[in-house]
Amino acid sequence: MMHGAGMRMMFATVDADGDGALSQNEVQDLVGRIFNAVDNNGDGNVDMEEIQSFFH
Repeated sequence: MMHGAGMRMMFATVDADGDGALSQNEVQDLVGRIFNAVDNNGDGNVDMEEIQSFFH
């Protein structure tokens, strides 16, 4: 679990406009970046092999 300074750093990274709140667009952008990082072959789908590869 992330606490303290780490949580504030993560929040600041996601809060792209710096307004101190996360908009739906900012959260969707984060999810999209994570998805793209996991989708190794770029086919727009994530399978179990890609998830396992990402976490190893």
